[in-house]
Amino acid sequence: MNEIPHKILGHRFSDPALASQALTHRSYLNEVRRGGLQDYQRLEFLGDAVLGLLLADLLFQRFPGLPEGSLSRMRASLVDQTRLADLATTCDLAGLIRLGKGAEQEGGRTNPSILADVFEALVGAIFCDAGLTAVQQSVTPLYLPLLSELEQQQAVNTDAKSQLQELLAARKQAAPLYTVTDQEGPDHDRCFAVTVTVDGELLGCGYGRSKKAAQQAAAEAALQQLTQHV
Repeated sequence: MNEIPHKILGHRFSDPALASQALTHRSYLNEVRRGGLQDYQRLEFLGDAVLGLLLADLLFQRFPGLPEGSLSRMRASLVDQTRLADLATTCDLAGLIRLGKGAEQEGGRTNPSILADVFEALVGAIFCDAGLTAVQQSVTPLYLPLLSELEQQQAVNTDAKSQLQELLAARKQAAPLYTVTDQEGPDHDRCFAVTVTVDGELLGCGYGRSKKAAQQAAAEAALQQLTQHV
């Protein structure tokens, strides 16, 4: 088994034992049976929460006009098993995992579940070793290209106002009416609140740093409400 490097995911560990634990599968412990060793499961639990917080913050800052539901779906797409396993492979983690012989023979190094778990465990290990800022420095560069992809998809595929207009026209309903209901903050950093109604019925509310962004957010909220009832 190769020696565990002190620097993983761009982070140099002050406590190499944390990196070792994050890369240790339970099958390895079952065969080695050496006191003091732990597998990655506890660190995986912590890493899952830390990664969720980090991505929530990145998405919140990157997409100021999107409602909670859209942000949640984006975050879920960034932490699903396939995505995390791909990141683990990109970072060459597979060869570092400590596996028992049985798990090794069963293809554990290419198992998406194990790869995803190890990635999250390493996030937890970095958090324990040096805190949230260190996790941000290690993980953010890995996710920036993925966030750019989401941004492009958002621009191309989610003109919510047009989609809402088309949906209402297909249902032979009146055109939506957008109303600014509130605005806060100085001129250079203003936040707008917009509602969208159809025939007097409130369908959605949205917020944004411009009226256009707030209207798009309101339209997306309306689309969610309308499609939930189909």
